[in-house]
Amino acid sequence: MTGPSPSATVSAPVLEGPRLRLRPLGPDDVGSAYVRWLNDREVTRYLESGREPVTEADLHRYLERFAGSRTDFIFAIVERDRGRHIGNVTLNHVDAAARTADTGLMIGERSAWGRGYATEAWALLLDWAFRAHGPLAIQAGACAGNVASVKALLRLGFRLENVVPDACRVDGARMDALRFTLSAEDFDRAGAVFVRGHPS
Repeated sequence: MTGPSPSATVSAPVLEGPRLRLRPLGPDDVGSAYVRWLNDREVTRYLESGREPVTEADLHRYLERFAGSRTDFIFAIVERDRGRHIGNVTLNHVDAAARTADTGLMIGERSAWGRGYATEAWALLLDWAFRAHGPLAIQAGACAGNVASVKALLRLGFRLENVVPDACRVDGARMDALRFTLSAEDFDRAGAVFVRGHPS
């Protein structure tokens, strides 16, 4: 799989999946729902964010790092049938020389949990990432207790690369931090089916 040259400008498109649409997240998406997600302890239990109260001003400052960036991209996850914004997914720190990047995801609307949306949203993002940026090694992290995220990453073809003992603190307890890596080839074998309908 080949991608654009390191000097090519890559802009974030709208990505369509079977049930979800990913579109670039913008300032108009910052409102009461987004703020509520990041102040909901259930939503942020396994995330680095949400340790302190979050305001709309905080979120606007956070979004500034993505404005016009060629290395960091954030998408709103939207249900196609309802048009409801249910979470966000990111591609971060794209390094054209090292051929690396990392990704993170949050489903903020609790009523959208348990529907396989994380797998589909990540698959859409990853499919675009490899097509737009070429054969990256994409990393993702999860706390060992975050069973839903770990299952989604494994379904998509991520391989467990490293375990950092007791690096996550969740509800006052320590648990291992898991680091995963995904290649374009592994995604084609495992994850592409979630957006293309068949492995390539």
